[in-house]
Amino acid sequence: MVSDKFMVNSDAQRMAAAQYATEDFAGQARLSKRDTLRLGLLVEETLGMVKTMVDDFYGQLWFVSDESGACEIHLQATADMNAGKRNELLTVSSTGKNAAPRGFMRMLGDMLTGTLSSIGRTMGEYSAEVSKYGVVPQGINTPGTYDITPIWTLRQYKSDLNENRDDGDLEGAFEDLQKSIVANLADDVIVGVKGDRIELVISKKF
Repeated sequence: MVSDKFMVNSDAQRMAAAQYATEDFAGQARLSKRDTLRLGLLVEETLGMVKTMVDDFYGQLWFVSDESGACEIHLQATADMNAGKRNELLTVSSTGKNAAPRGFMRMLGDMLTGTLSSIGRTMGEYSAEVSKYGVVPQGINTPGTYDITPIWTLRQYKSDLNENRDDGDLEGAFEDLQKSIVANLADDVIVGVKGDRIELVISKKF
């Protein structure tokens, strides 16, 4: 089952509409009250990330589910949106270095804005700029992402961190994972691209 797509941004009314749409989808998918709450938390964190990214951000949100209980939250944006604001987010800080993401969801938000601004360059260049952890090797396809090409996944990110657990510089990354609702509730988070489109897919099997 695929829900209708609806516009999302930082406006409070649009945020409320997204929660109503979430509850409606959960009812159609016959999720329990507990699972509906979990899905709602995932959507709330995702929309909170949108608001953190930029005040006038616009995108599309929709849901996908199947009879096995697998559900996906899709957030999509395109590269021609709010170029000025994206560039503002990506400018260097007063220290002359790119500001470090604050928290797991902020990291994802920075990754999305970075990807939008890097459309047209090679993924190798993008990967080197953003992170060496969680990047999906080229040519690897991840089930459930449909027509997008995965460039980063939460599963790969966790695996990379565990392989480098002795690196003291990663202590903050582990703490962010432990504190993040999305990182703890979701089975996987996938960042993918196709042309000028960037898509975030949060998957959870209930």
